[in-house]
Amino acid sequence: MKPKISLLFLLLFFACSVSSVFAGEHGHYTPAPLAVRDLVMPPKGVYFLNYNLYYKADTFKDASGVKITDFTASGTATRNISLRGYSIPVTFTGTGTINLDFDIDVYAQTFGLAVVTDKKIFGADYGFLILPSWGHARFDATANATAAGTISVGGVSKPIAANRTVKFEDDTTGLADLLIQPLWFAWRDKHYDIGLSWGAYLPTGQYDKDDLANIGLGFFTSKLQPSFFYYPFESKATAFMFSPTWEWHSKKIDKDVQPGQNITIEYGLSQYLHERFEIGISGFHQWQVTDDSGGAAVNKDTHDRISGVGAQATWWAIKDKCALVVKYVKEYDAVDRLEGELIEFNMTLAF
Repeated sequence: MKPKISLLFLLLFFACSVSSVFAGEHGHYTPAPLAVRDLVMPPKGVYFLNYNLYYKADTFKDASGVKITDFTASGTATRNISLRGYSIPVTFTGTGTINLDFDIDVYAQTFGLAVVTDKKIFGADYGFLILPSWGHARFDATANATAAGTISVGGVSKPIAANRTVKFEDDTTGLADLLIQPLWFAWRDKHYDIGLSWGAYLPTGQYDKDDLANIGLGFFTSKLQPSFFYYPFESKATAFMFSPTWEWHSKKIDKDVQPGQNITIEYGLSQYLHERFEIGISGFHQWQVTDDSGGAAVNKDTHDRISGVGAQATWWAIKDKCALVVKYVKEYDAVDRLEGELIEFNMTLAF
């Protein structure tokens, strides 16, 4: 049993389309939606990609990894809530305690194109891809105060009475940041696949520093990613995956902030139970490794991190031509960012 096409593409879609609505300043690349074999280059051909996912988070962890539920002010106190790509200040003016409740929802979809050529470069197969996408993001914050005062979330301020609740809401729909990957190489053997790619995320997505919900991140990212797959059997029905990714970021287009660099480590196990049915489990860890910089950066000495674990199932509706994937991911061990869960459904067509 040797699957002819590997579903590489979830990673690239997710990284360009919905990274902005996860949890100060950090990168585009988000490994959560990856199926185990998604980084293996498929055979020569043209591939049409359609991906659909839903992400939800209602927990924000602070710089100590503790869930933020409230904070106390005597005068004025501010907490910065870090969404991915931007930080939202929450300020209470008064004397008392504010209880906070957050809810983030996002739906994203992409229609992408990947091409694997018959060219050889340094003995490797060569391909490239381009992935435009769009999404809808919604941000809700609910605050309850033990004393009267004023609360602001982002640039919106509201008075609040003692033991009363106020709500802050924002949603947006628009294009996401565009991923182009002009360099993509694969060295193949009966028992391994080694990949190497370089790509860039362009700030084409909907982004406004004053909005609570954004689709784009507002900066450029360069991504370098090797991948390693080991197959204990020549059929390649069983696969072990390991992949590190490094990101560098530009300054934001409208703020004096440059996000710190990020490293992501991914690993997984895939098993074909039938030539048209595959299951897999995977995990990832992602860390910020350098400080955010710039006069508008907050939490400069805090390096965010997140981990996750997921399970998937793949069914080839049309053998070697049309694959359908479902996956569930649960995030954990968040620091200075949101922690949530993801459900997705994806399709790949091979021509």
